Amino acid sequence: MNYQAIRAAYEVPIATACAALSPAVPVFFDNLAASTLTSTSEYVMVNITFGLTTEVALKADFDYVRGAIICRVHTPKGKGSVRNQTIVAAITGAFQTLNATPRAAGAGVYARVNQIDGPTFDAPADLPHYIGRFSCGFIASVYT
Repeated sequence: MNYQAIRAAYEVPIATACAALSPAVPVFFDNLAASTLTSTSEYVMVNITFGLTTEVALKADFDYVRGAIICRVHTPKGKGSVRNQTIVAAITGAFQTLNATPRAAGAGVYARVNQIDGPTFDAPADLPHYIGRFSCGFIASVYT
């Protein structure tokens, strides 16, 4: 199983969507420290977790994976929710594009997201950020 290829199938569209915003929004994925955690700047934190990873598909090897993607969008407090919702919409739009993309010929990863839960919003007293959070399950197949 190629977990890095599966992770990239989701990370690249998220990073691309955030880079296309004006101004571009930094994205921090699992195991990458966000140096701006206490600053008032905006950023996105993404966690990709793997759940079922040993389901046999139509072939004899294990190549079907399920998991979850959790996105937390941090924007400065006291400036309203518009920018946060703009970033959320960019990422969920990238997910919709991913779901509409047909399987490519040759080897690769066929990736889909399931129903999106959220966004929910919070303004924790101990952080300078307004945080939008949403999540979704995913399914992916690695094919050769």
